[in-house]
Parts: sequence; structure tokens; C-alpha cells
Amino acid sequence: MTSGSSEENIGPKQELPRKLEDELGRITKIGEKICIAVSSDMNINGDFEDCWLLATDKRLFTFSGNHSKHPKLLHELSINEIEDIRLKNLVGNGIIEIKTPSKTIELLRFSKTSYRENQIDAIPKAIDRLREMNGLKAIKRREFDFGGEYGLASEQRCPKCGRFMNRGVCRHCLDKRTLLARLFAYLKPYWFVALIAFIISLATAGIDLVPQIISKYIMDTVFVPAVTALEEARKTAVTYVPDPALFPRLALFILASLGIHFANTGMGTGRNYMMRWLGNKVIYDLRTSAYSHLQKLSLTFYNQKDTGRLMSRISQDTERLQDFIVNSIQEFVMDIFMLVGMSIILFSTNWKLSALTLFPLPVIAIASVIFGRKMHSVFHKVMAQMANISAILADTIPGVRVVKAFAAEEREVNRFNDENQGYFITSMRAAKLSTIYFPVMGVATFIGGIVVQFFGGREIIYGNMSMGDLTLFMGYLWRFYGPIQGFTRFNHMIQRSSAAAERVFEIMDADPDVFDKDDAIELGEIKGDIEFDNVVFSYDGEHNALNGVSFKVNAGQMVGLSGPSGAGKTTIINLLGRFYDVNEGSVKVDGYDVRDVRMRSLREQISVVLQEPFLFQGSIAENIAYGKPGASKAEIISAAKAANAHDFIMNFPDKYDTIVGERGARLSGGEKQRISIARAILKNPRILILDEATSSVDTATESLIQSAIERLVEGRTTFAIAHRLSTLRKADKLIILDKGEVIEQGTHDELIDNNGLYKKLVDMQSELSKIKVI
Repeated sequence: MTSGSSEENIGPKQELPRKLEDELGRITKIGEKICIAVSSDMNINGDFEDCWLLATDKRLFTFSGNHSKHPKLLHELSINEIEDIRLKNLVGNGIIEIKTPSKTIELLRFSKTSYRENQIDAIPKAIDRLREMNGLKAIKRREFDFGGEYGLASEQRCPKCGRFMNRGVCRHCLDKRTLLARLFAYLKPYWFVALIAFIISLATAGIDLVPQIISKYIMDTVFVPAVTALEEARKTAVTYVPDPALFPRLALFILASLGIHFANTGMGTGRNYMMRWLGNKVIYDLRTSAYSHLQKLSLTFYNQKDTGRLMSRISQDTERLQDFIVNSIQEFVMDIFMLVGMSIILFSTNWKLSALTLFPLPVIAIASVIFGRKMHSVFHKVMAQMANISAILADTIPGVRVVKAFAAEEREVNRFNDENQGYFITSMRAAKLSTIYFPVMGVATFIGGIVVQFFGGREIIYGNMSMGDLTLFMGYLWRFYGPIQGFTRFNHMIQRSSAAAERVFEIMDADPDVFDKDDAIELGEIKGDIEFDNVVFSYDGEHNALNGVSFKVNAGQMVGLSGPSGAGKTTIINLLGRFYDVNEGSVKVDGYDVRDVRMRSLREQISVVLQEPFLFQGSIAENIAYGKPGASKAEIISAAKAANAHDFIMNFPDKYDTIVGERGARLSGGEKQRISIARAILKNPRILILDEATSSVDTATESLIQSAIERLVEGRTTFAIAHRLSTLRKADKLIILDKGEVIEQGTHDELIDNNGLYKKLVDMQSELSKIKVI
């Protein structure tokens, strides 16, 4: 079996896991070439599992990969058997279906993520090419855009490699050479400090060459004359009298060495401090830029990303870049200066012997290229695996109560161990490369040193070199190979850092779905008139969450939104705050299309009270004042009293300075809800959104919250989502939704008289209440 060359570029080919490659090599014939290799993250039953579709020029295979010994072969058939191949779109996933003369086979199931990243839509055409190679006609089928069914427009494909881009970014085609150039661009504001550090590096590199020159002169002008005079005295039986000029000369050389050492140490200390300052400043700016950009990205981005993985990129990956700037670049610059300086001195001393020092360079260059490519791929996987671990921690630590409530500690430990084991295996792959790479470099440089020692000794024997010259040569020789080995380490660090830079800049290159136009209008204080005009919206481009929704709300009205789960209630709220943009129609506030106004000026006049209120780590006062950071203590207390929160706050030892814990863990659900209401009251919004604000509290707490809400809604346009319909009786208008459409509009009494869906929901809840009483 062979993997094929570029001339067999039939279809997408991913790198195969080692076990799968071994298994395929066992079952394929000599000369059979891999033409297609595509992975999926689902098995045919729809469970998450690593599966593969592979095709050679003769046969097609599918494997499942989650088996400890060998991947399991699921299907094997000849290319000649295939009469038709189709991609079928299912809910949330898709399948590749193949028809043979005797049966139809569901060959591979795939998620949207696999479809985006693995060029699965290229498989039918690739199979056609294989059929043509085997003398068969291409399959006639209608042209379709499976990506369109998933809401993936053609322009979302990378024009270079054809893969779907992740929010406008193709990870596979990011130019690795420009990644670090972008990183270095962050040095521009600090160019003067960088220049001073560069000059000091040049000076220290030059000074660092002097001790070997001093050693040469000590050897030639002190030690060799002294030894020669001593040998002459022994031969002539004359009492040896040291040359009095040798001691001052030796002392002068020693003092010069000490002075050079202290000067070099002082300048090196200054250079190290400057480089650390530069590294910290650059990473400070990079982290700030990345975090600022994260704040600009739309909710769609966060829906597709794990919190832990994002945290890993902002914290751990930037730390790797900091180490690269502080240590690796500094060492690389010093190595270059040292190498140039030593080369000049060595070649001016003996160019023939110097040429021999270059003997290991071809081996080093070839090994660096080969290992460099492998290292980049491995380091990217190491960082991705660490991000998986961070994602688990970000899930389980905040959700530890749920874990314990379901006695799932062992399951979570096993899940963590699986990812940790994956990190260990991937890290060991990197370690294996390093343990091969660096010894190869060491052997090459050692052989070079032995060659120079042999020929240098030969030069001394024939009288063509002095002892001082050989001392100089040997002293520089090992230092000469040091920078060369440093280059190999730098190549190692470049691969590691470019992988980290790629992950950080992938975030910074992501474009928000929702953004302000250049000529966006700055809203003043709004009245609160709302209009939805024939709004159509889909989260995934496949199924409409809203379909032709239209209604008007006058300023100051309270509107209740109700309907079955998934009817589109929360979607209306999301569109009102412009967290997403409509696909068709418009959402207007005071007659302005929300797409034409600055988001900040709109959202500053909206407050949200959620079913599960989110509190930030900090004090109660800080959480209440989140929407109005400059609020006075009196304003905070007034808002808390209006929200019926003041009394329980005063029962805490630290009162308003009480730390709420992560996500408000130290407070009850009702307490968190009242603080959330106080936060909304203090902001004094023109539009208020209540999303199931009383659904998860007891009756007594609900009464307190309900009275606080009644004070809060006065004079504001209010949207209230509630499944408990009794809380919506006082609404000025009720909008009843089902399957993304407005089914009914009107007051409570009007809708009861209509005897429609609302009446049905009210009757169902009434019956349920009777059952609870019994």
C-alpha cells in the first residue's frame, strides 16, 4: 500500500492514525494507493465515535476507531460495485449513502463540524473519479449544495484549499511565516527599548568572544615561552629562572578577563531585564487585544466554542509566546552574533580548518526541516489536547453540585483521565521527536569537533599552527556548535510558538456576525416603541426559529410572550437586543431598524432579568452596580430595597460587601434573582426583558419577586416570558407563539374568549394545579 503522490490527488486525504495505517497496510495489496481518507466524529447510530472512510484506487473501506487493539473494519466493497453515492441531510447531522446492485448502505454519518472541516462534500466527486479510473462512467446526479442546507454559503470555503473556514478563518492555510511577523508587530510601540536591547546584545556577543582571544595570547606569550624555557633549562642542566616579564603579562591578561566578565555580566543583566519587560508588554497588549476582540464577537461564536478552550488560548498559549519573546528570541539573536563573530575569527586564523567546522551543517539543516514540519503538527495537537482538559475543568468545577447530585464523580474523573491520557500520548509524541532530534544534532556536532581536533593536531605536528591558535580554535569550536544547536532549539521553539500564535490569532481573525455599520445612528433616550415586521430567522440556516413574525408594541406596554418550548420566545428577545440579525424582515425600535443604530446605544437602554441570573465574582454591591458602575451607595441601597433584597443583604455579616462567590454560589436562587432585579432597577432601562424571572423559586420568594417586578415595569416597555401563565394576566398584550409563528395576539380575556392555543395552555395549567393540590 502507498499513500500516493500529488498526481493522485483524487479527493481529501487526512493524516491517518498509526493504528489505522497499520491495519490498512495489513488488508490492502501491494501497489494499492490511498486516494481518499476522511474522518468523522459519529458512528452510523449517531453516537460520538471516531470513524473513517478510506478509498484506494480499487476499494472502499469504513472503520470505527475507538478500539484498543485494532480499528474495526465496518465495510469493504469494490469501487466497481458502487452504482450511486449520495449525501443525505438529517437533523443536526448527515449521512453518506451508497447504492450497490444488491443493497443500499449507510456508509458514514457525520456532524456539521466534520462536514465543515473534513471536505466531506468532496467525496461523491472523488468516487466519480475513481470510477472513471476503473473504466466506469461517472454517476449522474443532481447538483446540490449540502453546505447551503447547513447554512454554509460558498464564500465560506477557503479559496486556497477548499475547506470550510471557521468564521472567516482557514486554520489550514494560515501562513505560518506571517504568524510570528504579526506577533513582532506588537514590538513596534517599544522599538526604542528593543533597539537598545539589540545593541547591548551585539556588544555582549562581541565582548563574549574576547576571553578566548586572551586565552590564545596567554598560551602563546606566557605558557608556551615558560614551558619552552623550562625544557631548555632541563636539557642544558641550567637552573631555570622564570622570565620576569611573564608575571606582569599574565596578571594583565587575568585582570582583563575579570573586567570583561564583570562588564559582560552587567550588560547581560540589563539586556535580560529589557527583554523580560518587552515580553511582558507585548503579551499584555496581545492578551488585551484578544480579550477586547472576544467582547466584540457575536453570540454565535460563543455557541460554537467551549469556554475552557478559549481560556486556554488567552492564558496558556500567550504564555508560550511570552517565553518565545523573552528567552528564545534573545538566545537566537545572541547565537547569530556569536556565530558571525567566531566565523570571522576562525576563518582569519586558518580557513582550511575552519571549513571543516561546517561539516555537520547539511545534516543539521536537513534534520531541522524534516523534524520542524512534524513538530508543528504535534505541538498544535498538544495545545488542542490541553484546551480539551481546560474545557472539562471549565464545565465540571462550576457544575460540581450537579456532578455530586448525580453521583457522577467517577464518570467525570474517567472523562478527565481520557483527555489527560490523550495529552500524555500526544506529549510523548512530541518528546519522542525531541529525543531523536537533539541527539542527532549532538552527534553531528561531536563528529565535527573530532574532525577538527584531528586535523588541528596534524597542523601543530607539522608546525603550521601554534598552541595558542589551536586553543583558540578548540575553545571557539564548541562554542561555534553551541549556536548551531541553538538554532535547532530555536526551530523547535518556532514550531511551538507558531502553533500557539495560530491559535491566538485564529480568535483575533474571527469576524463578528453582528456589527455596527460605518454610518450607524447613535440613539438618544428612546420611548420604547417596538415593531417586528415579517421577521424570519434561523440559527443554523436550516430550520427557521421564527417564520414571518409580525407585531407592534407601544412604549410603556407590558407584553407577555408564551407558547410551547421551542416556539421562538427567547429568539424574539435575542433579536430585540440585536444579539443576532434577522434573515428577513426587520426589528424596529422607535421606528429605527436595529441594524442601522449603534449596538451600544441600544443595549444601554435594555435590561434583562434571566431565569438563571448570572452574578459575577465580587461583592453584592458590585453586582447590583454592574449596569451603572458609577452608582453611589445610596442608589445601590435604593435599588435593593425596590427589589425586596435589602433585608436579606443586611443579614449578612458584611452586608453589601458580601462576596457572592463564583456565579453567586453563596446565595440562594431567590436571592440571586432579587439582586438581578436590583441591577435592572438601578440601570433604569427603557426596555425591560423578563425571561422566566419567577419560574425557579418558591411561592413566598415568588411573591417578593413579583412585587419587585411590578415596581420595575412601571413606565417601561416590558417583554415577559413565562410558562406560568398566571404571571402574565396583567400584561397589556399577550403574544402566543408556536413553531416560530405568532398564533394569537390580544389581552388575557380576549385570548380566553378566542378559545385557541392560549386557552388550551391555561386549562392545562389549571388542571395541573388541581392535581398538585390533591
